[in-house]
Amino acid sequence: MIWLTTTQMSEHLGIHKQTLLKLRRADRSPFKETRDFRWAGMTTAGRLQWNRDAAELAFTRFKRISPVTCESFAAARESQAYELAGA
Repeated sequence: MIWLTTTQMSEHLGIHKQTLLKLRRADRSPFKETRDFRWAGMTTAGRLQWNRDAAELAFTRFKRISPVTCESFAAARESQAYELAGA
């Protein structure tokens, strides 16, 4: 197994480091502790290490959601209403 830092993993996936960390903390996260990432060190202040291959596979297989279902902007709601009206 090849273990990467968060910066290296985000570069490998082609996403921003903060996006990767946000995805890890999300309720619908594609990542699972011990399979995709682990903590280095014996304390809670340890650094994250990412299993390159497992995390990449989880990210690739992740089922994305429509931005309309999670967007709160009025334009998105109007667009959804327009689509639902059959226009």
